[in-house]
Parts: sequence; structure tokens; C-alpha cells
Amino acid sequence: MTLGPLDALPPALRYRLRETLALLPAEGVLEGVALERLARLIDDGEPWFGAEPSLAEVGLWMADARRGVELRRRGCLWLARFPTLIVTRRLAELALAAATPAPVREAAIEALGDRELRARHPSTLWPADAIQLADETLIKLADAATTAGVVTGTRLPIALRHVHSDGIAAVIARAPGLWGEALECFATPPLARVLFVSVDEIPALRLVAATLGEEAVPMLLARAKAAALDIRLEMLLLAISVGGEAHVGRLEDALRDLKYAEQIRQRAKWHLANRGVVPTVRGLRVARVTATLPIADRAAKCARAVDDLAALTKFARHPEAYLYAMWGWMVRGSADPTKTRELVTAHPESQALVRELYLEDLGRRGRVRQLTIAAQTLDAADLGALWLAIHGRPLAALELAATARLQTPELVCARALACYRAGRADLTERILVEDLPPPEIVDAAALGTFPGAHEHWLIEHGQRPAVAALAGGRAAVVAIAKPAPHDAEADLGSFAALGSVVRRLGRGLPGSTVYLAGEFEKLDRKAIAKAVEAAGARLVAGPFPGTDYYVHGDWCLVQTIAQLERQGTRRLRPGELEGI
Repeated sequence: MTLGPLDALPPALRYRLRETLALLPAEGVLEGVALERLARLIDDGEPWFGAEPSLAEVGLWMADARRGVELRRRGCLWLARFPTLIVTRRLAELALAAATPAPVREAAIEALGDRELRARHPSTLWPADAIQLADETLIKLADAATTAGVVTGTRLPIALRHVHSDGIAAVIARAPGLWGEALECFATPPLARVLFVSVDEIPALRLVAATLGEEAVPMLLARAKAAALDIRLEMLLLAISVGGEAHVGRLEDALRDLKYAEQIRQRAKWHLANRGVVPTVRGLRVARVTATLPIADRAAKCARAVDDLAALTKFARHPEAYLYAMWGWMVRGSADPTKTRELVTAHPESQALVRELYLEDLGRRGRVRQLTIAAQTLDAADLGALWLAIHGRPLAALELAATARLQTPELVCARALACYRAGRADLTERILVEDLPPPEIVDAAALGTFPGAHEHWLIEHGQRPAVAALAGGRAAVVAIAKPAPHDAEADLGSFAALGSVVRRLGRGLPGSTVYLAGEFEKLDRKAIAKAVEAAGARLVAGPFPGTDYYVHGDWCLVQTIAQLERQGTRRLRPGELEGI
């Protein structure tokens, strides 16, 4: 397999890609280190791979029949990042061929139906011819399953949630009970009429109302009379939604003596103000196809989908937990930090999905306590500290930074800016000279210094502002500062928070821990160990988190050095310890 220059990828990802692909077996079982690294690469490369269309060839190679089943399965998932006609044709062949192993077929079906953008590169776009071919393939599979009366596997119904076509609607209408999991936000009027007849077995009331509009009102009212209370209330609310104020009286009759009647009335008012809208269905119709939408329209459509998916949670929780994940991806698609508020209030577990935007919103609003707690909960002390420093809360930023586990550009930028805003510009200068983060690994020779080739690429492409700020020196770091909002909480830290920075920059050996990294041939390992003890420090047996310093041997794996420096471990320099 020959790879080109891969200029659209960050250098560190190029290095990992080449290193991982070299481990993949052309035949046999994918397991162990190769499997682990491939899984991590696919996850970490999600936001980038779509920018490099030539990488589709890698997925085609992995999915080839000569490879092992697990590698072929992951090859199909890899190909989902490149929804071209060529790729879609190959996935269709795998999905339809009787000889395809079941795990590979399932992955191919999943990729054919996956029209969501999620964290993929924003240039990812399904062309019309690929959509048509994917739909035709899924229809063939669904038709065969309907004829057989059984759906084998789990991915086909989920894939069909992304498909809006007359063909698939006609197949589902033949056996709606077989396709309950496929029914979500897309239907045709003929299918919706069939679904209403089966509404007791298939909970698709909102889809029916959204598809039929006012045509659904007589059916809803007729069935509501004999329905259980919760179903009756939903039918009456949907009748108001698509039919208007004329049906409020029936709802009031049903609400008589109910303890939670006022909540239902508030939802009815929302429907009257938004007549004809079934918001959850409308929001999902965007969420399921974001990778097919024109790129310029996505942010605005995602923002509207956020509002749609949030609308009814003011009155009751979504019964389906996955809807919160869909909502979260729409928040991310909107790129609007303010859109995180309702989601996190309605579903606190979604903080992790919208972490960066959520912390940014809290920082902009000066919510110091809330931001600090969220950053620690989300393992994002570096990001939280940076937002506190940017928005004028330097002491709280330094206290939060002291809890971070990794020496990231965001953490170092937060410390440098916070020290400046706390009146210690001298510490800022020292941080920018002596305590920069490690660069990302771009080759096996040596780690190098910050900013490296990877960081320069990020700066050129406008990625990770903290990297550009650090590379630009004090003026660039100070330039990202903004005034605190007028209603911001007070700075909750104390000047003692500066002490942790002073101690770190002081580089004192007494009481510290030291790791001897790598192979020692020319350097005398025993003599260095004695010097460590004589200086009042103690040796540790591995590159453990929390280690203060390391001594670089005559040779050491670049990965080990990167691990140490990411953990905040500093290299002892000549003159700081006898024997080095």
C-alpha cells in the first residue's frame, strides 16, 4: 500500500498513520498491538481523515477479501469517512454478497446508512449519486428481509433511519411490525397511514402527525377516545399541533383533575405558537443527514435542529436516551457555545459530548464555580483554566491548572496568561522560555522542541489557538485576553496559587522524584543514581505520572520521552545534576 504526501493531515497524524498501517496483517487475524493502535487511530483521525480523499484506498485495501474478518470490518467503518460513488459501490457489493462474513456485512450496511457528520471533517459530503446507490442497496436488503419475514443482524434497521425514499417506505409498509426500529423521522403519507393502524404496536404517533399534518387529526381524535391516558394526551396534543386551537377543548376535558395538568397546558401553548411543527421529528430529519447537507448551510440547520430537539424537554424528558446524543451532535454542528445550556440542564451526562463548547460558554459568562467543577469532572482542567485566564479570572485559573494531569498547550497558555493578569509578567516570560509543552511526535528520531512541525501545521491551518499564542510569545498570549463579563463571579483563587508556578519554575531537586529514561552506556547510570540521592531526590522505576524530572540516557524511545513531558516531567539539564 503506497501513501502520498498526505498534506491535508497534521504531521503527527501522518506519522501515526504510517506507523499503524505498517503493523496491519495482509492476511490472518488482526489482534494485539496492531488492533489497539488501529482502533485509536480511527478514533483520533475522525476529524481529519475526510480531508484526504486518497485515504479511501486504505479502507478499500482493508476491506479486501484477502484480509482477516476484523480488519475487513474496520475497513468498512474506515470507508464511511469517504462517501464517494466508488466507495459506496464497494460497500454495496459487500453488503449484498452472500459470501461476505456477517460482521463485515453489518459494517458495510452501517456505512451505507451513515449520513451523519458527527466529528468527521467538515468537507465530508455525500454526493447525490452515492446516496442513490446506497439507498437502492438498502432497499434490496430490506425487501429480501421482508420477504423472508426476518431481519438478520442489527444494523439494517438503524441504517434505514437515515433513508428518506418512497422505495424504502413501500417495503416497510408491507410489514411495519418487522421494521419498528427503522421508523424514526422519515415516512411517506401512505406509510404513515399504515403506521397509524398499527399504532398500538408501533409507537410512531409523532412521525404520523408530522408526515400527514391535518389529515391525521380525525384519526387522532377517533383513536384518542379509547386510548390509555398517556397515549390519549399525546394524541390530543398532536391534534392541537397540526390542527390548531379548535381541539384545545378536548384536551381540557382530558386534563380534568390531573395533578400535572399545567405542564401539559404549557406544551399545548407551545404547539399553538408553532402550529404544524412536530419538533423532535423535524430536528431528527436534520440530525440524520448532516453529511448530505450543503456545507454552507449546516451550522444554521444544526442550530435549528438544536432548538427542535430541545423544545419538548421543557415539559418532559425524552423517553429515548439516544436523542440526547443526537441533540449533542447538533450543538456541535452549530458551533454555538450558548446552545449547550439547555442540553446540559436537561441531560447533564451530555457535558462530555459538548465539552469544549460548554466550557467556553461558562468562561464567557464568568461562571467560575460551575466551570471549575465541570472542567475537573470532564478531565479538562487545561481547557477550563484557559477560559478562566482569558476572561479575567487568573487566580482561579492557576488553581484549576494545578490539578491538570497533562502538559498541554492549553494548560501552558493558561498559566502564562494567568500569571500576566495576576501581575507576574516575569513568570509569564519564564514559562514561555523554560516550561513549554512538548511537541507532537512526527518521526522516530527525536522529540524536538515546541513548536515542532505538527504545531507549525496547526498554526498555518488556524487550529488550536493556544498553540499559535505560545508560538507567538508574550504579546500573542496577552492578545487572547478578554475583559471579564460585568456579572462574572469573583476570582475564587488566592495569590498562593502563584506558588505552584514559582515552585515548578524553581526546579529544586530536594524532595523531588527522578526517572532515568532509556539506555545508559556512555553515561554512568550508577553514578547518576548516586548523584540523585545526594541531591535529596529519589529515583522512580518507571515513567509514572507525577514524576518531577527525568534524565535522558544515551538512547531512549521518543514515545517514552513524549509520555514523560506530556505528564509534566522535566528534563534535567547539564549542570543541574552531576554526571549528565
